[in-house]
Amino acid sequence: MQVKGAAGTPSGPPPETLTVAAIQLDCRLGDRDGNLAKAAAHLEDAARRGARLVLLPEMMPGGYALSEAIWDTAEPLDGPTTRWMRALSKRLGLYIGTSFLEVENEDFYNAFVLTGPDGDIVARVRKNPPASFEAYFFAAGNDPHWFDTPIGRIGVGICYENALYDRYAELHDAGIDLYLRPFSGASFEARFPIRQRDADVLNAALRDGTAETARLMGIPVLMANKVGRLQTPLPAGFPSQDIEFPGYSAIADSDGALLGQLMPGQEGVVIGTVRLDPRRKRAEREPRRHGRWTARMPWWAFIWRLTQRMGERHYRKDPTRRRMAAEKSDARDMEAASTARDSS
Repeated sequence: MQVKGAAGTPSGPPPETLTVAAIQLDCRLGDRDGNLAKAAAHLEDAARRGARLVLLPEMMPGGYALSEAIWDTAEPLDGPTTRWMRALSKRLGLYIGTSFLEVENEDFYNAFVLTGPDGDIVARVRKNPPASFEAYFFAAGNDPHWFDTPIGRIGVGICYENALYDRYAELHDAGIDLYLRPFSGASFEARFPIRQRDADVLNAALRDGTAETARLMGIPVLMANKVGRLQTPLPAGFPSQDIEFPGYSAIADSDGALLGQLMPGQEGVVIGTVRLDPRRKRAEREPRRHGRWTARMPWWAFIWRLTQRMGERHYRKDPTRRRMAAEKSDARDMEAASTARDSS
């Protein structure tokens, strides 16, 4: 499928103000129809309240897991989720963004897609790198994380990516006007090796990071996270997880002012009108102070990188991954051929 948007020179200045919204949901693993139906009701609400751009959480359509069950949620770029997004974008006059598990040939990717009011796909951004155990189940993309639209230059950071200095540097140097941050960010609990003070710091970063990033960069920031319970096994013999998505979906203006935030356990829409004021943009990039991270991390953060590398090695060799991805890709090709025959 042709993607309309591309990283390049903006066609003109963005509007001075923009009404935007973030949606917070409890997304059920494998329940694409139910998740999309719930999201559609909130999109209708956001459109009635004047939003022009709406952000949904990471992996919203199929839900989230760190097991092979996530492969059952995969779909091609031109699959049911993007068709749903394109139709709603056109009917409601909205830019709509979310990510889902994309399948292409023998690979899976965590792909963020933005659709526009004309019903086209404006851009696709694949997550790079997968976070920790995610690397067992999908590959890293190589897309630029910013693109131009009639409402300005938009940057995207998908969950874990927002903790990486290199992603911040890319988006700062691109001079983005608006920063979208879809999350499947779970809360941290004080269980070894996580101390209570570590958990408090990391949970506060999830809660306060939207406003802090907006203040740091001088641009509006949207964050959309999930709520609800995450129960998932982990690969490589690591213990299963039973934790919560806390939410904290938020909108911050370009001066760092928090325009609204949803609390833990709360599904719904947060909406606000932001200023796209180039005079507020920070000209100087923050220096690299914490290695690969944008902020100080606990001593055990190396585990995230270690499990990522373990996952990458396993993913490359995994015959089950190749087979399942190929089966889903073949099913897409058969569906496309059938559609072509029916239309001829």
